[in-house]
Amino acid sequence: MGLLGELFRSDKKSNAKETHALTYRVGINETCRSLAKRFYGDESQWERIYSANERQIRDEVQTSTAALLPGTEIVVPEPTFGLDGRSYAPAPAGAA
Repeated sequence: MGLLGELFRSDKKSNAKETHALTYRVGINETCRSLAKRFYGDESQWERIYSANERQIRDEVQTSTAALLPGTEIVVPEPTFGLDGRSYAPAPAGAA
């Protein structure tokens, strides 16, 4: 198999760890800290949420307790808990 075949073959294994994320629309009076408590069970994990969304929220978040703008869509990387408060399990690939 040639170089291009090696680069583009479909059975190529990835060394990268599979990650999952949840997209969430911010509600009234929610902060990175309150969202970390909700999705990780630990408010001290707020920087994970901030880091994943820094470009979008850096102007409104000056501290961990600063309220986010309601309606802002953010990404919660690798949540422990889902929107329903249960352990989060991402939908299988291809599920609609």
